[in-house]
Amino acid sequence: MNRNIEWELLSKDLIENCEIYHRCYYDKKTFSGPSLHFHKRALNASQSEKAEMVYALLVSWGMHRMGGGPQMNDFDIFSDSLADNFTAIQALSAKNIDDIDEDEFNLLEKVFIDLKLMKSSKKIVANSKILAHYLPNIIAPIDNEYTFRFIFGAARSPGYWKEFELFREIHLNLVKQVIVDKRFKDSADKWLNNRMFPWDTSLPKIVDNLIIGKIGEQKRLQKRAKKH
Repeated sequence: MNRNIEWELLSKDLIENCEIYHRCYYDKKTFSGPSLHFHKRALNASQSEKAEMVYALLVSWGMHRMGGGPQMNDFDIFSDSLADNFTAIQALSAKNIDDIDEDEFNLLEKVFIDLKLMKSSKKIVANSKILAHYLPNIIAPIDNEYTFRFIFGAARSPGYWKEFELFREIHLNLVKQVIVDKRFKDSADKWLNNRMFPWDTSLPKIVDNLIIGKIGEQKRLQKRAKKH
């Protein structure tokens, strides 16, 4: 079910302009400090400390704001929900998004429903960021400001989407379609795990970076236009 989203055009945009959007992402130099530090710590953490590193990462990525806004659950609630679903997550750990099919991806539905990071009922943003650090070769981070603006032109998803359905469609119809393209792969080979590009830690994360690069540049140009 495509819900009238032109996935092919969106993926084609990222593929054909990947060098431009990648440069825009790194020219902006917005993301550093704790957000990068805990991203790498969470990716490389041992099983015994991974939940805590992911929890810290999500705070550094703005998922918990003490003065109002999004609020995370207590660590024990979050870590217990991860422990309950670790076997299902681990079963996909050897897979890559370019060789996963819809039935395999659907194994994540129960995990998606059961994870309890946020106090709100919305799950797609937080769960994508969690799973991007447990299954980095399958899952890309999703957020309102960049991912949803790229797909929907607004910083939220339409209400008719069920969250897991949208989560699956983004990965299979957008992220996967970019990653399997030879033009993208040729460029990504230069970037992946290159110290010059510290955020290019997996192919799905590179796709996320391209989206951020595009939307960030759009916002910069819109801001400049308002000044003139």
